Amino acid sequence: MTRPVLLSALLLAGLAAAGGSDAWAQSNGGARALAPGVKVEVAPAPGSGSAPAAGKVDETALRYYARIGDGERMEAEIARLRALDPGWEPPKDLFAPQPTAAGVDETPFWTLVSAGKVAEARAAIAEQRRKSPSWQPSDKLIQELDLAESAGRIRSASDTKRWQEVVDAAAAQPEAVACNRLDNAWRLAEAYAELKQTDRAFDTYKTIVTTCPKAKERRDTIFKASRHLSPERLRELSALGATANPATGEDYSAVRSAEAELETGRLLERLGNAKPGALSAGDLSRVQGIVRDKQDADGAIALGWYFQKQKNFAEAQSWFTQANEWTPSDKAAEGLVLAYNGLGDKAQARAAAAPWKGKSSRIDQALKAVDPPRGPSGPGGGRTAPQGPSELDRALARHDFAACISIIRGTIARSGPTAALLQQRGWCLLELKRPSEAEAAFAEAQTLAAREPAPAPAKGGASATGAAAGKAGSRSPAASGLPQTATPAQENAYGQAIARLATGDVTGLTRDLPRANLTPTQRAEIRASLMATEAGRALEDKRYNDVLRLLDARKELEPEPRNLGIVRGWALYNLMRYDEAYVQFKSIDDRLSTEESREGLSTAWKTIYHDW
Repeated sequence: MTRPVLLSALLLAGLAAAGGSDAWAQSNGGARALAPGVKVEVAPAPGSGSAPAAGKVDETALRYYARIGDGERMEAEIARLRALDPGWEPPKDLFAPQPTAAGVDETPFWTLVSAGKVAEARAAIAEQRRKSPSWQPSDKLIQELDLAESAGRIRSASDTKRWQEVVDAAAAQPEAVACNRLDNAWRLAEAYAELKQTDRAFDTYKTIVTTCPKAKERRDTIFKASRHLSPERLRELSALGATANPATGEDYSAVRSAEAELETGRLLERLGNAKPGALSAGDLSRVQGIVRDKQDADGAIALGWYFQKQKNFAEAQSWFTQANEWTPSDKAAEGLVLAYNGLGDKAQARAAAAPWKGKSSRIDQALKAVDPPRGPSGPGGGRTAPQGPSELDRALARHDFAACISIIRGTIARSGPTAALLQQRGWCLLELKRPSEAEAAFAEAQTLAAREPAPAPAKGGASATGAAAGKAGSRSPAASGLPQTATPAQENAYGQAIARLATGDVTGLTRDLPRANLTPTQRAEIRASLMATEAGRALEDKRYNDVLRLLDARKELEPEPRNLGIVRGWALYNLMRYDEAYVQFKSIDDRLSTEESREGLSTAWKTIYHDW
């Protein structure tokens, strides 16, 4: 078996190139991939501690792990000791109680070290030595304390972006960046990248994916490296990770699939920003194949909008339909409505909108492109219906919200404002992340709507005005089982509420919500949004039980979206409900793996298995 390259060797090479010490340049550490648990230990560098004499190894840590039942660390320690002394075998009395030197039981110190309480462990050792002057802690305990301190320095420097200190701390204690402390190795690679030492960053990632045998850790390393390496170097890294030093029982296809997922993400990102025809036929074909294979509804929606912008409405309709079949959503239905409208099939557009009409603001908005609000009075005093899609309809169908603002401005300059135009301006301003202007537009639309003639009553004599809706009482659409159609006044009030939410006016909006003129569905949407915002604030304030309470209440109003699922996972994690947090992050990551879901999954997993 080929002996793997060491992280420590990379550090030595980096220091030598930078004029490091002779001691480092002369060091030749060794490592070995271990299983289960994928533990790699690096031999101590000169001056960092003494190795045990031949034929004699320090079994202190091994016996501690056996005593507390930590099977993964116990197996890793067995493999490490065998690497130091190939003739050594685990003692037959491994699980039997053992006396310790001078009658001192080191278990409390190991417990503190395992919990990351290094300062407390050193203080406890010092106190024990005061009580028992002849006692000396085991070499292994001191070594573990040194390693834990070094790992802490690396994490602290990394968290505060002191990148050179990360490199220096890792160089002083190479064992702290071995495979059994993978997070530190990732931080070292990130430090090199931030210091613009891309080759050393690549070499560090390369060492990880060729020496750490567990497929999951290699896969996660590919994702970590994607932040700092070019696609070409990432492909090289993936190829190495999928083939180098394979370990029995590990499936490395996940390593190659990681690179494919990243490539898909890059292509989908390009799709979202691409001008018509900007993607090559090969790239387009590749992303279509990947989206079909994974039945990725979000990818299908992205493809739909790509073709919609090209006015290839038939192809757009096909992808939006596919997305809606895989995972029905108002986002997929919105695209379907606008694609059918582009094809001139208004009946199909209305049918696609029907399941969401009155329940989704984006669908209600899309329907305005299918059946635009009536314009100003014609020459004879009657209302004139638009003939075909207007310039504004076409801009909305393209999701060109800057053009929407420009067109409305020009229309108002020529013909004067209408409530419908100002309301549409409010929605486009919201899409452009200009909520304060949007709130003003909705307020102006509300004022103007009050002065405009009321629309004709609907069939059956039911008025569509806000006043009639207010008098309906228990005969509201929700109570009668009829579709909930918002009046112009309710639509403007809803737009104002969304804008206030976007500006952060949570307190004021919460106060005013009971009196707001909204449909039950609109009110529920705003309440759900308020609870989501409050849950985010509770997470920031470390009120983790409040986070769960708010999210549970919100789930009674609406299904929980992905981003709030991540918030739920972190609340569970911080309440030390690690198994539940792991299940939560895994369920999200299994549906679609992203950097956020992978970070939560990895952190929960490492905490559960003490694999820091």
